[in-house]
Amino acid sequence: MLRPSILVLGLFLFGLSAQAQSTWNFDRAATEVSFIGQSFGAVVANGRFERYDGTFSIDFDHPEKSHVKVTLDAASISAGSALVDGFIAGASMLDSAKYPKVTFASDTVTRISGNDLDIRGSLTIKGITHPFRVRVMIDRDVDKLRRGNALPFRASGSFLGPAYGIGRGVNIMDDQIQIEIKGRLAR
Repeated sequence: MLRPSILVLGLFLFGLSAQAQSTWNFDRAATEVSFIGQSFGAVVANGRFERYDGTFSIDFDHPEKSHVKVTLDAASISAGSALVDGFIAGASMLDSAKYPKVTFASDTVTRISGNDLDIRGSLTIKGITHPFRVRVMIDRDVDKLRRGNALPFRASGSFLGPAYGIGRGVNIMDDQIQIEIKGRLAR
């Protein structure tokens, strides 16, 4: 008699845990994924990715149980002119013909403060993977957001282009590249 009660309790607790984590996606109408490339501290390129996707399994009570996966279409660069777009998507930079996707997958999610998160994971560009850190700021009261269908946020992270073979043989962008995502997630 005790064994079925433990099984029912276990299923109930598992069900509560599963409900605490919810799945979100980018709200494309309200989200922009942008980049800024710098060489020796001066901005040499900026623009955005037009095509991207992301899945966010978020546990508001236990952020460490959350998971993030973001994919950018490397050929969907929009930097203000077809010439610049083609150069950045081209072989010496992102090489989107050979490596069509840029991906990020989280390993850990840590709450820094009430609405700030530190997400660490792996960034893969041109088939090269390195550790990557993202700082996320939730733009509203988390307690209200957990009950709603929209999650406004800002996220940013940066890396050195040469570590991923970006700009190899081209003396234009050999320094810091900042990725910023501003927008909203939706259930």
